[in-house]
Amino acid sequence: MKNTIRFWGGQEPATEVLRLSRDGIWANPDIAVDDAATLVLAAIDSNIKVLVQKAIEAEREACARLCDDLDDDIPDGLAGWQFAEAIRARGEK
Repeated sequence: MKNTIRFWGGQEPATEVLRLSRDGIWANPDIAVDDAATLVLAAIDSNIKVLVQKAIEAEREACARLCDDLDDDIPDGLAGWQFAEAIRARGEK
């Protein structure tokens, strides 16, 4: 279905828990409400963590690229590429 958000839970094969679409909300009647809520919240939590991590990585790379573009006349004899390497290294810890 187009423009539909589905939440799955359980072991393989996964069971559809909740479906959100322009037609409304469907909840699996075979799953207790508390269990369904727990599964949906866990899925949302996991997705938020992935999105935050991707945003952190993108911001780190954007900062490193700015440093890559700096001229080599930065005070204290450092070059922009050295700053870029240091920024990128933070993501390797």
